[in-house]
Amino acid sequence: MKKGWLLCVLFFLSVTLGACSTPYSSSGRVGEVAQKAQESKREAFNQMLFKAAASVGEVEYRLGPGDVIQVSVFGIRELGNLEGELDTLGRVSLPLVGEVELGGLTLSEAQEVLTKAFGKYVLQPRINLAVKEYRSYRVSVLGEVNKPDVYALRGGRTLLDVLAMAGGLSGDASHTVTLVRLGKERKSMIIDLDSLVSMDASKGGVKYNIVLEPGDVVYVPKAGSVFVDGYVRRPGSFPLSTPITLTQAIALAGGMLDEAAPDKVAIYRVGEKGRRFMVKVDLDKIRRGEMVDPPLKDNDVVVVPSSGVKVFVSRFLGFFGFGFSRASGGASYGVNVGNK
Repeated sequence: MKKGWLLCVLFFLSVTLGACSTPYSSSGRVGEVAQKAQESKREAFNQMLFKAAASVGEVEYRLGPGDVIQVSVFGIRELGNLEGELDTLGRVSLPLVGEVELGGLTLSEAQEVLTKAFGKYVLQPRINLAVKEYRSYRVSVLGEVNKPDVYALRGGRTLLDVLAMAGGLSGDASHTVTLVRLGKERKSMIIDLDSLVSMDASKGGVKYNIVLEPGDVVYVPKAGSVFVDGYVRRPGSFPLSTPITLTQAIALAGGMLDEAAPDKVAIYRVGEKGRRFMVKVDLDKIRRGEMVDPPLKDNDVVVVPSSGVKVFVSRFLGFFGFGFSRASGGASYGVNVGNK
């Protein structure tokens, strides 16, 4: 009698545990699938970057120190095939007109300057201008790229060009790049690669591509990260190399354990004045389409709590050797919960 009653109780509890299991609970393979999805996103972004770099084509080159130009004045043999090298100040010395400042000018702008210079001595001169030898200059590409290095460039090269030369972004790379320009006035620029790589003009697109100058430093920092803790299979930190949502972060952590409470998930986020505040999320409502899957931000901490009933059932069945998984205990995360 007692034995039969005990079996009935065990059967009831096993059914209860099965009914309580969450659709987010799964084998560790979920994390592998999520990781592969992140890698696919990164590869797709790099392909977009390479395509955008190729689509730009030739950029409007600006003359600089070390360039060797060839100048011809049409119809005047003595002024045909003149050559000159721009000095460190961007000036070139040519017969008849002497020193002319051409540094920083495009070929069409330089041609106008030369036309005016020769116009003082020749009636309505027709000038042909070409670059015989482009100067060689170096730029540094540092940080989270596949091939960080100092690159020697010739001619007009852009930010997209050198990122493509560097093999694209690595796995932990941020999509926000810093360009440091060394010169008389040192300055830095923050560039959003998502907008730059976009072929949609309304989002910026390649029209914001930047022609690099000698000594420029391109730095690709690490992406921000989120931390997933509690009743998941693989708690840990995960990079925000691409935007991820709450459910994607939980998938990267291997999915929930059976004892998890999907309706009581908490996101701890840094708000104004540096204080953390808590956002409660019901994953069951997200699954049913009643709530938007929230995108995560840098430094977010996701805590998946346990369900008291599920933990009791799991431990009870485990005690009798039924082989059900038992939570090792979601680690508590101590934070001061303040107002947003």
